[in-house]
Amino acid sequence: MSIRKFAAVALSASLMLGTAGCTFMTPIASKTEYAPSEGSQANLGNVKALNFLYLESENGSAIFGSLVNTDLKSHKVTIQYTDAVLAEKKEVSFVLLPGQKLDLGYNGSAPVFAELGAAPGAVSQIFLVEGGENGVAINIPSLNPNQPDYADLFAALNAFDLELAGIESAGEDAAADATE
Repeated sequence: MSIRKFAAVALSASLMLGTAGCTFMTPIASKTEYAPSEGSQANLGNVKALNFLYLESENGSAIFGSLVNTDLKSHKVTIQYTDAVLAEKKEVSFVLLPGQKLDLGYNGSAPVFAELGAAPGAVSQIFLVEGGENGVAINIPSLNPNQPDYADLFAALNAFDLELAGIESAGEDAAADATE
């Protein structure tokens, strides 16, 4: 009888180890860092660039993303890109305070208006530079305006474009009034 008990225990132990053995050697997937969205990310040292993407609509186009300063000092971050219409390099800079998160186009903030000329599904390359250090090139995806997950961003992009158009036309009207 003891041989049967030993065989049953050995069989159940080998079955348990055989079915659960993979978890002993497999790395834990939740500890793997990844971009949890369609956007691209980069680590600039003290500043992290998160969820950068490019949206183009009928009314305009822009770069969206977030910059997070993880340091206890302020840092200047410059976004460099090539304008597809003018074929010239352009840049825009931001100073991030210690611990600050700067949203570009998210949470009601203005995006970086840029014409990268990328069709939906393509990628565009931009450079992110922290201070005077060497830049990091990241490829950002261009998203389709028909994607329901990004309908709010496209609506915000169109609203900002219409708002800017209203400011420009108001300025032209004021200039016309001043010349009359």
